[in-house]
Amino acid sequence: MASDSEIARIALECLDYTLLDEEATDEDVKAFIHRANTYSPAAVCVLPIHVRIARSLLDESILLASAAGLFPEPDGDINLRTEDVKFALSEGADEIDVVLDFNAMMEGREGDVRASLNALIEAAGDAPVKVILETSCLDYTEMIDACRIALDSGASFLKSSTGRRGGCTPLVAQVLAEAASEKNGIKLSGGIRTIEDVRTHIGAIEEIWPIEMCTPDRFRIGASSLLDAIVEHL
Repeated sequence: MASDSEIARIALECLDYTLLDEEATDEDVKAFIHRANTYSPAAVCVLPIHVRIARSLLDESILLASAAGLFPEPDGDINLRTEDVKFALSEGADEIDVVLDFNAMMEGREGDVRASLNALIEAAGDAPVKVILETSCLDYTEMIDACRIALDSGASFLKSSTGRRGGCTPLVAQVLAEAASEKNGIKLSGGIRTIEDVRTHIGAIEEIWPIEMCTPDRFRIGASSLLDAIVEHL
């Protein structure tokens, strides 16, 4: 069993430190990036409107992700969604997080889910895309099908939640870990705030996804408040 400090180290190395507040000011973003530069998570994740200022201040060793495609919405005008992705990249984003159309998924409209996701991933070009399944809105079968569609469409990571409609659970972590192939990653997000939360989720996938695989190229944790707990245990 890994110690708290070891879990904290893994969590930091795999952390997508997050600020997704439309009302955040430039000063808020600057303070957020300063904290990121101090502790060096795997990445920061911001809205497209904050990418430029984040890029100008962020240490080059830290990746810059953007929750784009009209985040946190799962649908809307696909042209606006793809333009939002392209805008984030033009401002300097390295990675893109987008929301799968879980409403269409729940209604059995897999064709619509595929079409919108294909367009969003195409708009991202060569940038890695983390597809947010919003698992709290899906039943088990829908979750499995959503994973399949996301991977078929070219997702780099399967991501659990936006954090706006519920969070990740150990069962969700298991489903994502089982669905991901050898080249895909998973991102657990929503409600992961403590070192014990991290331990629980890593433990839930340990047989499928050994702790040695918890490296930032394959495993991320998305959180805004987890960094406080990490720092306490380092």
